[in-house]
Amino acid sequence: MAIVHQDKEYLKFIIPVLKEYLQNKIFLELHSKKIYLQHFSKGVNFLGVIIKPYRIYLGNRTKGSFYKKIEHWNNFFAGKQYEPNGENLKKFLASMNSYLGITKHYNTYKLRKKMLIENLSAYFWNHIYISNNYSKLVSRVRKI
Repeated sequence: MAIVHQDKEYLKFIIPVLKEYLQNKIFLELHSKKIYLQHFSKGVNFLGVIIKPYRIYLGNRTKGSFYKKIEHWNNFFAGKQYEPNGENLKKFLASMNSYLGITKHYNTYKLRKKMLIENLSAYFWNHIYISNNYSKLVSRVRKI
């Protein structure tokens, strides 16, 4: 939950009101160490993105997880000499397209392009191609 207001005193006032509402109506407890009051220009870290006025950035953790997943698949196919087809290719495409689906909602065209071109092993390009402005990977084989 993120609440934004111009008056810091109002935000301080509303904390006990929210605690009581959450506890009595929906049986949730507001964690006292997870309440942050900060200036709006610093942005709000929420659901993997940084929300600032007039811009939403993809969080560094999400970018790092995407990079680690690419490394995982590179090592999986190179290290064990698996052929990227069948069930393995389905899992690879689902994983990559999940990250691409998340990132395409933000201004990340250059990031998606860089992640795929620079980090994805050349071994994959015989089995997949990029579709929709780096927002989806598609199998070259019709039926997987």
